[in-house]
Amino acid sequence: MNSKVHTPRSPRQPDQVRKRLFDAATTLLSEGLPVSIGTIADLAGVSKGAVQHHFGTRDQLFAALGELYVTEFNDALAMEEASDPPAMRYAHLSLKGSSYKDDKGWRALLVASVVDRGIAERWSKQVEGERSSDPVSSPNALLVRLAADGLWLSDLLDTYKISNENRDELALLMRKLLTDR
Repeated sequence: MNSKVHTPRSPRQPDQVRKRLFDAATTLLSEGLPVSIGTIADLAGVSKGAVQHHFGTRDQLFAALGELYVTEFNDALAMEEASDPPAMRYAHLSLKGSSYKDDKGWRALLVASVVDRGIAERWSKQVEGERSSDPVSSPNALLVRLAADGLWLSDLLDTYKISNENRDELALLMRKLLTDR
């Protein structure tokens, strides 16, 4: 009688594997390291086949990462004060300085947008859709949005050290731009 000893396999946990893959890709992108299916797999502690099983290709992983951050952005935007003008709600995300909790992830998204035009185009469509809620042809709303984008990029790259007092002053100036006619 030949009896096999059944060794229990660890349960599959696709959500945890996907998270590890996102974390690995985020780390590689945000640190400017080479990003391939192999480097992602190595850092995540999985096989190349696991990466391909969950995402297919590196570009599809980047696209999924982009979608994750678009969702995070939309969730943060939805929590802003609804009575504020749309451009001010957008600006608040950057003015708070902490709205983008995951600096490493946003840095990775920025790099992925440079590497993959599709991600940049999806982000552009997202922002254009959000901008369509501004009053028609409002250069002041556009200026507030551009200032918010510059502040976000500055925070992300640690270009300027902007105090909370300066952020409050910027918020007042932006609000004034949106309310003065």
